[in-house]
Amino acid sequence: MATDEIVDPAAARSDQVRRFLLHVGVPVLGVVLVIAVIVGIGLHSYRMIRNGALGLTHDLLTSQQNYIAQEVGDYLGPASAGTVIARDMLEHGPEAAVQKIFNSYGGSMLRHVPQIHSFYLADNDGHFNLIERDPAGKGLETTELSGLGAGAQFAHQFFDAQSKPLRTESNPAANYDPRTRPWYTGATQSGQLFWTAPYLIAQTGQMIITASISCQGLNGRKYVFAINLSMNELTSFLDSLKIGQNGHALIVDQDGHLLAGRRMADVAKQAGWDPAKMTIDPKTYPVLAGAFDAYRVEGYGPHTVRNRNRNFVTIAAALPATAQKWVLLLVAPESDFAGFAMVDGRQNLLFSLLIVLLATLLGVLLFRQGRRTEHVTRQLERFQAISGYESQVLQKVAAYPDLFNPTDEALILTRSLADMASARRAGIWRIMHDGATLLCVDTYDSHHDAHSGGFELSRNDLNAFFDAVAHGDAINVDDAGNDPRTANFYRLFMRTFGSRALYLAPVVGASGPVGVITLEDASRVGLVPHFVTMMAGVVAARFVAQHDSAVAAAAEELASEPPPEEANHAFGDGFLVPPGSLDGTAGAVPDGLFPAVAVMVITFSDMITSPHRDTATVLALVEGLAAQLQGVAHQCGLYSIKMLGHRLVCVAGCSRTPDPGAAERMANAALAMREASLSILAKADLDPVFRMGIDVGPVFGGLLGRDPQVFNLWGDAIGMAEMMAQGAPDVGTIQVTEEVYLTLRQRFLFRERGRFFVPQAGTTRTYILAGRR
Repeated sequence: MATDEIVDPAAARSDQVRRFLLHVGVPVLGVVLVIAVIVGIGLHSYRMIRNGALGLTHDLLTSQQNYIAQEVGDYLGPASAGTVIARDMLEHGPEAAVQKIFNSYGGSMLRHVPQIHSFYLADNDGHFNLIERDPAGKGLETTELSGLGAGAQFAHQFFDAQSKPLRTESNPAANYDPRTRPWYTGATQSGQLFWTAPYLIAQTGQMIITASISCQGLNGRKYVFAINLSMNELTSFLDSLKIGQNGHALIVDQDGHLLAGRRMADVAKQAGWDPAKMTIDPKTYPVLAGAFDAYRVEGYGPHTVRNRNRNFVTIAAALPATAQKWVLLLVAPESDFAGFAMVDGRQNLLFSLLIVLLATLLGVLLFRQGRRTEHVTRQLERFQAISGYESQVLQKVAAYPDLFNPTDEALILTRSLADMASARRAGIWRIMHDGATLLCVDTYDSHHDAHSGGFELSRNDLNAFFDAVAHGDAINVDDAGNDPRTANFYRLFMRTFGSRALYLAPVVGASGPVGVITLEDASRVGLVPHFVTMMAGVVAARFVAQHDSAVAAAAEELASEPPPEEANHAFGDGFLVPPGSLDGTAGAVPDGLFPAVAVMVITFSDMITSPHRDTATVLALVEGLAAQLQGVAHQCGLYSIKMLGHRLVCVAGCSRTPDPGAAERMANAALAMREASLSILAKADLDPVFRMGIDVGPVFGGLLGRDPQVFNLWGDAIGMAEMMAQGAPDVGTIQVTEEVYLTLRQRFLFRERGRFFVPQAGTTRTYILAGRR
């Protein structure tokens, strides 16, 4: 063979790469460079214009801020200067002319200064004078307090616009004493100009602030002169300002109370005309609340607040002449000032897109040539990535130190299943030994990164589901609500969380299925069925270990546990049982301290007995629920069960000597009652609107009343159980105290919720009862 006929495979491969780079890489690179240059120029132009617009915006807002500050100073000026002038007139005027001076000065100011609402004058003997505008016309009204104590009267005299008397009126003063008012005491104690906190007059809708000052007349009598300013005029001024297209200004104090600004009347009505409650609500005014928070963190000056994908420019500035240190907030959308930049940027972007489109068309044919190859390559890379990640997850599961420890919850299993299958929720369920109960050992919600468990489902409600699991084959259902095998499971367990698709992987033991793995909305389950099968084998081994541990623990407990004292579990009227039924002997009613009583409280929402529902339906629902729960109490050997309105109270271990099995009986009853309530409410198409709480501790018991006498219990354990129910994090959950957890942790599954402060008990831990081990 001639040497020129020999083909070097490496050289052929090198030629292919060069041809590819020449025919595909160079055009693609050119298109990318064109796009990058155009995008870079557009972004640079947009940023420069935007920064210039924002700089101009800050300058405009600063000038607006200075203007408003000047106006507010002018607004409050009559109070600052007027009190000084009035004090000088009162100190140098004869006593007989004090009231004339007050009326003349006040009338003149009221006629010429619109923001002044009224004037007060009071002395140290309790005399009081008031002058204000006549609310029914354009004249004035003077009020004088005559007399003291219960017989005191307010004498009113009305004048027209030319100061001619119109009429007089009088009404009881109701023990009014000006010397007890904040404006009087503040001025006398401070010895200088005193500003009161703003207050509302609900009848007129006026917000008033009072400036007062004390003085002494020629006769030695001490006076307090006060000017009342209406904040409504200041609100009208702020409303009239034009700040951009949608901006506005408001005045608040250092604590965030709204003093003047937009929609003051609505805010006042919502606060019940209480100025202390007139704060900026983050739900109603999120931008204003964000601006105030930025001021509290960063101080005075310009800030930027973002809300609902929009930027807002804000400025916080101090206002003079008030003791309350008011703060002026200016808020305006950034788009009001930088809108032209955005329009220019969009136009540049449009032109750039046209050029990019033309450049892209040149490379379309080249992209289509390698499209299929790239698709196959991506699929291979995806399978390789999943395979590699699967190996990592398996190594992590295998390295878990307590994987086969019966007392460990091994939450890593559900987390790994949800991660590998990209499922919204992954659950591990165990078929109990009676073959008619399915217990949720653990469920992991990937959306909320939370574990839960302890749910029990009965074969009576899920007969088709149990039959599907018993076949031992995996099932993948796209819509669990419409499949007869999973419809009831969807209604009882999935509908509340909004998931639709369901994948079932049976957990097979030596004698058949002993449980099932559920994956909800698992988008990647078709790629990892073998991984789910391996996890099912691990779960089966854990079930065997837990069973052996539970059998050994039960045998040890039966050998060492003394018989409980309460052998006769009676149910009767009253909170507990009628007198004489505690031990079967009439009249032999123990009272005193019971050292270890287990108490459970179940609280139901008003939704169950809503007045919008049919009365007969509600009564039938409540009757069925009560009968079912009372049957559970009998089966679990509880001492008492009583429904009190929307609460159900259960008691176990009511004996003179501690009953070691009371807490366990109560926990078993809690799990059974929760499952019964879930089933009944689901059949009635109601959400599981109930919460449960359990505590164990000493309580006192005794007979109350006379005819008939009722045996009652009281103590911290009863109140603590009710607090556990009211504070349960989610509906349908069982929250228990640390004492219950320490007693039952070897036989039941718990999740720690955290530390909480409980009145009269201090800081304590609480736990969520999930199920039996």
